[in-house]
Amino acid sequence: MATRLLLLRHGRTDNPEQRCYGWRDVPLHPEGHQQMARCAARLRRMTLSAVAASDFTRTIASADYFARPRGLPVQTAPALREIHFGAIEGLTFAEVEARYPATAREWVATPATVRFPEGECFADVQARVIPWVTSWLYDWQDRTTLLVIHSGTTRALLQWMTGCDPQATLSIRIAYGDVFRCTQATPAGNWQLEQLPYGGTDWTPVPL
Repeated sequence: MATRLLLLRHGRTDNPEQRCYGWRDVPLHPEGHQQMARCAARLRRMTLSAVAASDFTRTIASADYFARPRGLPVQTAPALREIHFGAIEGLTFAEVEARYPATAREWVATPATVRFPEGECFADVQARVIPWVTSWLYDWQDRTTLLVIHSGTTRALLQWMTGCDPQATLSIRIAYGDVFRCTQATPAGNWQLEQLPYGGTDWTPVPL
């Protein structure tokens, strides 16, 4: 048997000004609820042994569309949170440029290594996410489970699974409602990564 881990980005949030909201607890937009209902319908025949999410409203609400029909609880974990933007939480990019110009320049030039003031960098996200996921995979070996998370945490896990340059993960588009199917034939084996874009019809290999 194989271990399969599904990584789903939560639905669209209510954030019309496109503010940084890594650790801000913003709710799903009504369209986000519709997206998650459609995603859940598409995956309704897939057997899931467990469902987990970060401890934010947007991920918990998204995960509920998959857990409730299967009679499963949504397990929550702070370790699965999005990157912490620190002092720039709640700012637009224009405001970041005005108040933290050096951070804004570094964010554009080397997004895989920038550390946000009073916040995290990519490596910090991995430092909290990977131990949690390693334990989760041990508990659910040879099963299929779902994590409802964020684009940043998804990239952190994809890099860990493949060993690619962290910058390479930024070439992968991760839209609201996109799903990654990560399959490991043996506990020490390589991961096979496939992506099902929201609204797409086929799983395609992830080029990492």
